[in-house]
Amino acid sequence: MHWSDQYIGRPYIRGEYDCSHLVVEVMAEQFDRAVALPAAAEGIRDRDRQIEHMTGVLARPLEANEPAREGDVALMRAAGRRVSLGHHVGLLMVIEGDLYVLHCLADIGVVRHPLRDLFTRCLELTEICRWT
Repeated sequence: MHWSDQYIGRPYIRGEYDCSHLVVEVMAEQFDRAVALPAAAEGIRDRDRQIEHMTGVLARPLEANEPAREGDVALMRAAGRRVSLGHHVGLLMVIEGDLYVLHCLADIGVVRHPLRDLFTRCLELTEICRWT
């Protein structure tokens, strides 16, 4: 059993519980860290600008040789969307040596996927960041 099991299946509720709400909740409960994320901007371009502005303030991108660890931030975007920085957020976990991402998707709720399989879920990783 992994600590993330307790979050799997929680529903996505527009405006009340989405990917950013999940991140805030998990960081407080599992990593004893208060993270204040702004309310999600309307539209993908506005969300991209918001994330670009917050990168470096709340979290910094990992260096090329820096290994990812549990609790790091995974920024994602719809697969094939080259103009987007990444408008979806999740948290990394290590399960049996493999990297997974815990995230909340509209119409699905909270799920956990192997990082290597995001593309099969129509998502791609844009960046991994560490909380500052």
